[in-house]
Amino acid sequence: MFKLIGVFCILAGCAGWGNTKVMVEKERVKHLRTLVQILGQMRGEISYGKHTLPEVCLLLSELNDGCYKICFSRIYDGTREESGGNFSKVWETEMGICLEGLPLREDERETMTLLPKTLSFREEVGQSGRIGQAETFLEGRYRQAEETYENRSKMIRSVSILTGLLLAIVLL
Repeated sequence: MFKLIGVFCILAGCAGWGNTKVMVEKERVKHLRTLVQILGQMRGEISYGKHTLPEVCLLLSELNDGCYKICFSRIYDGTREESGGNFSKVWETEMGICLEGLPLREDERETMTLLPKTLSFREEVGQSGRIGQAETFLEGRYRQAEETYENRSKMIRSVSILTGLLLAIVLL
């Protein structure tokens, strides 16, 4: 009886671990999609709206929700203050804090955190072009993650259940 309960607990724990990993993959796809949308909005506001980067952050803080809203609001406030903080430093700090706990890969985080350092162009065409390059990179990652999500989730669930069965056999 106790062995059967133990086997059930092992299987439930491994299946729960697998579902947690699947949810992390789903969150990554969601955040990549959101970042692509943010970069698209930034590109549009710079090229068509002729807004500066701090103004774009104010607009994004009004449009987006969740952690990105707070992040863009802090970036705008940090560059608006009397000290007039350097935009790229404020962006890097606040975006780094925002993206720190998210299930993104390191190069995806770096693309967002180091974005203003590559925006050395004064005219909006150059800035929107560079943002478009970052958007293309993240969109490729998003498409790849979205296409492989179903297969990865099936594989993770299968491996977690098989691991549970293996542990149950070994521990019996």
